[in-house]
Amino acid sequence: MSETHQIFLQESAAKTGDLAMQLKLSSAARQYKKSFEEAVTQFSNLETAKRRVAFTRWKALENLDKYLIEFEANFIRSGGKVLWAQDAAEACAEIMAIVNRSANKNIVKAKTLTSEEIGLDEEFAAHSQEWTETDLGQMILQLSGEKPMHMVMPAIHKDKKEVQQLFNDKLGSKVEDDTEALVSYASKVLRTKYMNSGIGITGANFIVADPGAIAFTENEGNVLLAASRTRIHIVIAGIDKVIPSINDLHTFLPVLSTYGTGQKLTAYNTILTGPRKAGEVDGPDEMYVVLIDNGRSKVLGEELQRKMLSCIRCGACQYHDPVYSVIGAHPYHSTWMGPPATVVLPFMKGFKSHGFFSDLSTLSAADTEGCPVEIDFNKLLLDNRKKAVDEQSRPGTEKLFYFAWKKAMLKREIIKWASIKPRNFFMNAIFMKSPLGLRKMRPPAKESFNEQWRRRFT
Repeated sequence: MSETHQIFLQESAAKTGDLAMQLKLSSAARQYKKSFEEAVTQFSNLETAKRRVAFTRWKALENLDKYLIEFEANFIRSGGKVLWAQDAAEACAEIMAIVNRSANKNIVKAKTLTSEEIGLDEEFAAHSQEWTETDLGQMILQLSGEKPMHMVMPAIHKDKKEVQQLFNDKLGSKVEDDTEALVSYASKVLRTKYMNSGIGITGANFIVADPGAIAFTENEGNVLLAASRTRIHIVIAGIDKVIPSINDLHTFLPVLSTYGTGQKLTAYNTILTGPRKAGEVDGPDEMYVVLIDNGRSKVLGEELQRKMLSCIRCGACQYHDPVYSVIGAHPYHSTWMGPPATVVLPFMKGFKSHGFFSDLSTLSAADTEGCPVEIDFNKLLLDNRKKAVDEQSRPGTEKLFYFAWKKAMLKREIIKWASIKPRNFFMNAIFMKSPLGLRKMRPPAKESFNEQWRRRFT
């Protein structure tokens, strides 16, 4: 068992006993599903919209080199600059170089999972560089020193009482235990940060090839402020975010908002094509797009698994995933959390250390049913598990167990033990073992099913 696997088991065991977190995740899932049912009524034919989005994303991935080059050429033509990063270290180095060249090093950062992926916060801390998270959820996490719990709702595990206490302790506020009051106070704190900032860092929901544009969607307006109020705007995005045409957005934006937050359309939808031009009143003087690979090419090289990169990071699958609902996101130690993590992390990090991630699924297909781009998680996970066996990355004890299991299943005299207590012993020891002792087999019946059948019908 790898060290990563051991750490995951330890942290998952702790989260399994965190009933408060599970109740919050369950409550969020119920609220989401209720909002989703209302938002989805805007589609006259939802399945057609999903097929269109899925096909467009697949077409983009199959022609990724073409669309990325097209985007780069058009974006440079508009005055922007494109930087390519093979991994997290290169991405952080490019961003730090831009920061170091800037006269005003005050940074405001909007929510971007890709910056979390490359460890940009840790890089800033290592260089004593201060920054401010402007998304309310990310601001809460920055103050508490935690990582995101959800792709779209990063502080989904925090209630307003916890946020009030956090603001009181970290910011010295006297704000009331009221949602509007907390949001209003956070806005006041952030307003001065925007006014004094020189660098804005954002992510991108989509990289649009034909106009060379960045598209992002939000509800707070903080991304637009970080992009327009600063002198330098840095966009961090994975190479998988590209879509062919600006005309695709009329389908992508409502699908993303419906599946992401249960809205017909989010409050702010912005398309940026480069830095401020002559005659424009706002926008940055310099705009950079850092395109990051960081293991995505490994996934693209897989005939089946590359489909996972068509994910639009709406987080809908997390609301449907039985494993995530129990352990949350933190044990994954990645911005690929929940069902997407189970598919891509073994390729990005290696099967030897992360192959067990593909076992973190009940194969219920609930995540597939909730996916707007029609990713068949079961199909991909079963192929992952086969690859783990082919690459000899499964534990020796597991191989031994299934060898013994096969032998037993082929011999009736072994199956038909005189007592079924030994079976329960092995089931408890192997399948039902729980670090917290939360699971236990039911007491054995006096007779096996086979014995009962023979007694009654023969």
